[in-house]
Amino acid sequence: MKFGNILWPEGKVNPSGIKSIAYYIPKSDIVTFPTIKNEDATTVAEAVNYTGDFVLKTGKFFYSIYSTQGKGAYTSEAMGEKDCKLFTNKVTLSYPDITDEGRNMMKGFVNANILLVIPLPQKRFVVLGSEDYDVDSAITGTTGDAPGSAKGLTVEISAPDVTPFPLYKGELQLEDGVLDCATGEFTPDI
Repeated sequence: MKFGNILWPEGKVNPSGIKSIAYYIPKSDIVTFPTIKNEDATTVAEAVNYTGDFVLKTGKFFYSIYSTQGKGAYTSEAMGEKDCKLFTNKVTLSYPDITDEGRNMMKGFVNANILLVIPLPQKRFVVLGSEDYDVDSAITGTTGDAPGSAKGLTVEISAPDVTPFPLYKGELQLEDGVLDCATGEFTPDI
């Protein structure tokens, strides 16, 4: 690991939360995963950021899922025993209705091994799920209990990982184009 100073500039802008969209794919659709260096990292960036792109099977792409802003979050927490510790990375997403597509997602996610890419403010994209460990999905739904109360689906997905908040700066193939996670720029298919 690369150790160094961790400072904070006075007056730095620091927006929080996650964006209102996330991207997911069944891990079985991924041919090659990008990599993160661990003990052999020579820079801090190498130790916490993925290098390379997700290479997908022909015709496969990342799907989009809407999440109500202010109702979701990405968290990371250390877990495990001494000399074997990892992190549990977890995302909570909130979909505001109980649609056919949403119920179909519930059926699929509950036993699927998926990978998610979650956009944060300032064009940062974090990954939940890795090549090495399976994800665990807990999905609940509610009609709400009164007029105007929250309703819909809550998706909670967690996965162990050696890196907290692993950042991805490669490309995501979406159904209608490519999202560059280094710049946040979307290029539609022609």
